[in-house]
Parts: sequence; C-alpha cells; structure tokens
Amino acid sequence: MNEPDSEKTSGLRVSGYGPRIVRTGIAAIVLLLIVAAIALAAIWANSRDPEQGVQPTPRPTQPPEPTATPKPVDTPTPEPEVPTPTETPTPTPTGTPSPNTPTTVPPTASPVPTATYSPTPEPTSTSTPVPPTATPIPPTPTATPTLTPTVTPTPTPTVPTKLEIFARGTLIDRGIDQGDIKVLSVEERTWFDRTLACGSYEGNNPLEKSDGWVLTLGNESKSYIFHVATVQSTDGVQSDEHLYYDCTDVEIVEQLTVNLVHDLRLHEARRAVLYRGAPGGEETPVHDIQNREFLDVIVEALNMPIPIGNTETCETAFRLDFYVLRGIETVRFFCRDDWYRVGGDQDVWRGTQGTIPKALLDSVSPFFAAAPIPQLPSIEPEE
Repeated sequence: MNEPDSEKTSGLRVSGYGPRIVRTGIAAIVLLLIVAAIALAAIWANSRDPEQGVQPTPRPTQPPEPTATPKPVDTPTPEPEVPTPTETPTPTPTGTPSPNTPTTVPPTASPVPTATYSPTPEPTSTSTPVPPTATPIPPTPTATPTLTPTVTPTPTPTVPTKLEIFARGTLIDRGIDQGDIKVLSVEERTWFDRTLACGSYEGNNPLEKSDGWVLTLGNESKSYIFHVATVQSTDGVQSDEHLYYDCTDVEIVEQLTVNLVHDLRLHEARRAVLYRGAPGGEETPVHDIQNREFLDVIVEALNMPIPIGNTETCETAFRLDFYVLRGIETVRFFCRDDWYRVGGDQDVWRGTQGTIPKALLDSVSPFFAAAPIPQLPSIEPEE
C-alpha cells in the first residue's frame, strides 16, 4: 500500500522528461543551423570581396600626393530568424496526492541562447602604403641643330702701292730679277720712331709713333724683308713722306724700351739742374730748377716708353741732374746730328741710346733765355 503505483510513476516520468529531451534536441539543431549559416555567410562575403593589395600606380611626372583607397563596405547578412521554442505546460493529475507521494516539480525550460551574427572583419593591412618615389625621368634629347658660326674673314692688310714699288726698286738696284718675285706676306706694325726698328736714321728722329707694315717679297728660294711706313706730321695730317728699309740682312730683335720716370724714379725729383757741355769736358750749369710746376712738366715729358738699341750712339750736348731720394740721376740728351737723341750711364740703357719726344725740348727751352742761375751752394764739413 505504501509502494507507489509503478505504472503511474512510469507514466509521470515519461510525460515529464520526454518533452525536455525534444526541446533540447531542437535547440541543438537550431544552434548548428545558426553556426552553419554564419560560416556560409563568412565564406560568401570573402568570395565577393577578396582582399585587394596595393596596386602599382603608374609613374607620374610629378610625385602625386598619396590618396586613401576607400575600403569596401561590408553589408551584413540579415540574421535568420530562429523560432523560439514554446514551453508546453505539464498537465497536473486530478485528485489529491498522497502525502507519501513525492511531488514532481516540472522542469524549468532553460532559455535557448540567441546567436548574434557578427560580420567577419575584413583583414586590413597594418602597413601604410608608401607612394612610390618619383624617379626623375631624364628629358628626351632632342636633336639640336648644329649652328655653324659665321666667321668674318679678317681682311688681309695691304701695303700702299707706292711703298711696294719702292721696295721692288731697291731689289732692282741690287740686280735681282723681278720675274718671279711676288708678295709673300704683309704684317701690320706700329713703329716708335723713324728708324722703323731697322737701324739708324740720318737726321732728326723724334719719338713719334707711325703705322706701318712688314713687307716680305720673294720667290721659292729667297725672301726679302722690308719695313715700310707712311710718316705723319706733328699735327696728325698724313704727309707724302714714306719710309722703306731693306732689313733682309739686319738682325731683327724685339724693340726694347725704357721708361725713365719708372726706371730711374724721376717722380721723386725735388730739384733738377740743367747743364751744357759734352760728356767728359767742361759742363756749365744753365739753370737750377726747383719750381714744382716746372719740374712736373719735365718729368711728364719723359713719362713714356722710349725705344732704345736701334740707333748708333752720338755725343750729347746737354744733361739734366735729377735729385731723387737715393741720389742724383743724370740724363744726357741733344746731339748735333739728332736733336732727339737721349742716353746715360745707367744700366737701363744697355750701352745704347734712345729717342725722346719733342715735349722734352719744349720743357727746357725757356731756361736757356733766363738769367744766369745763382751760385750753387757748396756744403763744407764743419771743423
């Protein structure tokens, strides 16, 4: 009597646990379906939007600024609706249960977890795309037209016909046949005086520049060299006087010059004494020049290149003693046959003489008419 009814107990157990097992199975199936749906959605999304790598950008002429590539937006797959299991109430048996009968508590339905779909994040590259460095493209060489410079031909200097005739006449006087004699070359030259750098000149030879030429006549076996020039007068007007010298057998050397103001330091002169008389004879003082203005005129007349070595020496008639810081510098000038001859005992002359300009004679000529110069002071040593 105290033992429970085996059939009723058996029926209650079946009727209580059977639905629970069914619901659990349904929930498991639903979970599997959700997981499968999520996996399929992820596979489908990856197949539609594959990862895009950094595509090479064509090389621009100038490096462009890096632009961000927009990322594709994933459209989340709508979550499938999962049916929520409805709990079936357990029927309660009619009648009053026996106090010895254990009360069966219906099992509480466990809530089925709802699966939330989270879209699989697209793997992004952590490395920042670096824009390619623009390598400077060398410009395409274009064909540059070759410009041929226009060369202006230098006109060949020509000698006045009269001077060429004079030169040929000199060769005729020497008995040279003119049949095959022709002009071999012509060179322009500037001469310092009338010697034309070809020996001595008979007569007054002032220092004056003149335009001239070096004319070479000859044939295949022999050449003849002439120095020629057209002499200009002192006022710059061209005259009819022509000079031509046969310098074939003359040793032509470079024309030497001296500047007495620089070489003898005449700019330091504070006094100059003019003397008259031949060297080695009696030389009489003419004037003691101490005026600064007169001294500057004399010094300036000698401040120019003086050609030397192209004339024979002669006996001078005057001399100037310049008192400079280091002592006395003597300049001798004026010969009987050449008023413009100048020289001295200094090494700069190299044992020869040169030519002075007319300006030196003009600067000292006023002192010849002046009153006799005062007695030169004599310095006697103190006792």
